[in-house]
Amino acid sequence: MSNDSLQFERADFGDAAPARPACAMCNQEIVQSYYEFGGKTICSPCREKREQALDGWGLGRFLRALIAGAVAGAAGTVVWYLVRLWTEYEIGIISIAIGYAVGKAVHWGSSGKGGWLYQLLAVFLTYSAIAATYTPAVLKGAGEEASGSVLMIIVAFFVSYAVPFLLGFQNIIGLLIIAFGLWEAWKFNQRVDAAMTGPYTITPTATPAPSANV
Repeated sequence: MSNDSLQFERADFGDAAPARPACAMCNQEIVQSYYEFGGKTICSPCREKREQALDGWGLGRFLRALIAGAVAGAAGTVVWYLVRLWTEYEIGIISIAIGYAVGKAVHWGSSGKGGWLYQLLAVFLTYSAIAATYTPAVLKGAGEEASGSVLMIIVAFFVSYAVPFLLGFQNIIGLLIIAFGLWEAWKFNQRVDAAMTGPYTITPTATPAPSANV
């Protein structure tokens, strides 16, 4: 038999084509064009959605952020109160989780607009959620008659804002942890002052020609 063995034709495509970039907002693969915003790559549809959201009615955006943040804060209040009730311990680190959840909810509700207005809103809702966990204790201290009064419940809620400070020096660690929670809510809604650049076109990758070995 001849030393030259017969080799079938083989296509050699070389290295695989590089993956296309993904949009930082929708995580979908970008096919044609993209934009750069704040160091992130976003697709054309997401860029249009963002501009429409930021150009929308300001009061509607604020109300959406308020409702979303309030719901997140209420959920955090329930969780912290139940943990305190079941364990009889003050696990202040939960305030950081509340700050994170409220900050993220406000950021979502504002369509990522950010700025001092939404930062203050997030901080206020976070502290309100934390203070509300002390309301049952304030009502208990006011007596059984106060527990059934709507007016006393409202008064007890506002008195609860001062409770973390009324506990004095013994609560210094608790105050620091609460401050961390408020900082989480604040920084989540910082305004991103970045210019939108683009559009940039995705350069199609040419398909390598097959090479035949005989």
